Amino acid sequence: MRATIAVVAGLLILTFLGGSAQSQGTPSYEPYPVTLQVNEVFPVCTSGEVMCPVIGPRCDDLKVVDVVDTPDGLGFKGISPGATLCSVMSSNGLRRVFRITVQ
Repeated sequence: MRATIAVVAGLLILTFLGGSAQSQGTPSYEPYPVTLQVNEVFPVCTSGEVMCPVIGPRCDDLKVVDVVDTPDGLGFKGISPGATLCSVMSSNGLRRVFRITVQ
């Protein structure tokens, strides 16, 4: 009986430690920080943060950032100083959020 309890306890410990190790490898869902100057463009597709092509760009404040086309695909252009959140839908169906600060 003691051997069975020891085995079960050992399996529980391994499961707990294995689960915490796996959770460290999960992707971050925090907004990706981007800092731009006025008139500078952040090319979304070449950033490596999304699978392209992207669709459905959204920005909270279009007075700070505008959505533009670039030779490499969609981009975010700094319009005036401030900060806003923008996002795009990746070709794999996931939406990626960017925290864009324009200086």
